[in-house]
Amino acid sequence: MDYSRLCRGGGDGHLEALTGDNIDLIAAHLDVTYTVRLAACSRELYDMISKDEGKMHHWDEPCLLMPPPAYWFDEHWDVARASRLHDTVYDLVPLDHPRRSVALPFMHDRKWLGANGDWIAAADHHEWCLVNVYTERHIPLPSLPDSKIRHSIVSSRPAYSFNWRPEIYLLKIVICQVPTKGGRYADYKLIALFDKTIFYLEGGGDWRMLEALTPAPDYPNYCDAIELRGHVFAVDETDGSTYFWDTANENLMLPFVIPPPVVDDQQYAWFLAPSADGKRLMIILTVNKIGIANAEVPPDIPYAANGLQLRQYPPVATYVFELDPLSTARAGDFLWRQVNSLSDHSLFLGLNYPIIANLKKRESKAPDGTLVPFMRKNCVYTAYRNIRYNQYPKILRCNLQPDEGETVGVISLPKDGWDSVRQAAMWFKPALNIARSVLPLKKQ
Repeated sequence: MDYSRLCRGGGDGHLEALTGDNIDLIAAHLDVTYTVRLAACSRELYDMISKDEGKMHHWDEPCLLMPPPAYWFDEHWDVARASRLHDTVYDLVPLDHPRRSVALPFMHDRKWLGANGDWIAAADHHEWCLVNVYTERHIPLPSLPDSKIRHSIVSSRPAYSFNWRPEIYLLKIVICQVPTKGGRYADYKLIALFDKTIFYLEGGGDWRMLEALTPAPDYPNYCDAIELRGHVFAVDETDGSTYFWDTANENLMLPFVIPPPVVDDQQYAWFLAPSADGKRLMIILTVNKIGIANAEVPPDIPYAANGLQLRQYPPVATYVFELDPLSTARAGDFLWRQVNSLSDHSLFLGLNYPIIANLKKRESKAPDGTLVPFMRKNCVYTAYRNIRYNQYPKILRCNLQPDEGETVGVISLPKDGWDSVRQAAMWFKPALNIARSVLPLKKQ
């Protein structure tokens, strides 16, 4: 059967004659994107597939999007790419259920730079673009100002020359607002996050540089950024200071600076996220390095549910703070408030735009004190923070209210091929409801 034709155009008109068992059989052999397209063929198919969510796809829970481990080569990019049969088929791995495949044909000869919802920011040797995972709608992005920055080939270490300054490194593209049909797909907002500078883009416009006027060599060392209520926020990895700019202001060279919530000698990994209601800024920090005495490495524990390799580490200090930056900016008093519980939610942080998932049906702890189930509420999940970062090779789950002696759950991924082929694993939430909002769902 031509699944591609079936999913894209409604097939040969015989879908209504298929039984539920037939639909289950077809959907079981389709990847996630084609299953969504199949659901969009008719309301009856949508209802059948959505009712089967517990068996196959686990819609609306964050999964790991990553290359299949079988294709992680320690080879030069061109050699490895030529040797792979399916360089556009990736793994989508629910944390407690069997992994699924996801076909992303638009990723041929591209690397992803970030994601939000069903949109991925990608780059090849010539351009940056936004692409919809399900519809494959392609939106080319303008180049960065030639007078400011010189482009180079996107590689494992995408270095750029920037005026007279030292080389800067692209960390990720932050999709702050996704394009919508109502906005003619020109209402997106993006941040190009480099380690020493930031560019901001609104659909239909040009990239604008956001600078912090600091003397050389004391440039900021950015590690994460988001947009919230018309302001761009970026955290400095060195000490946790957060810069923010009003994007409505023509002068983007004089940001406010919010002091860090914690000042000590510990090295932290810093993340930014909006609160669940989108009104407050949250800053999340975890200890940057984890390990145990004598550099012993815990053994891998194969997880039969999805093939991931799990490890247990001693507890890691993880903190979440929040504030309303706009009200405190007017008062000039930036006071972070510690968040001791996320209640029924968990945070998923990394290369993707922050995901705040409602996991009300999940437990916050394992009944028997083990690592599984790995998906839990009231936890912070951290993955790779940018496209080239090699000093944070593990994916962590940290409970904000751990029991005494509770260990940190870690997903351990192979290192082979990191400097050549492998793309950074990131969080992605498959959504069947895209069939209702974007794809042409036909009425019976």
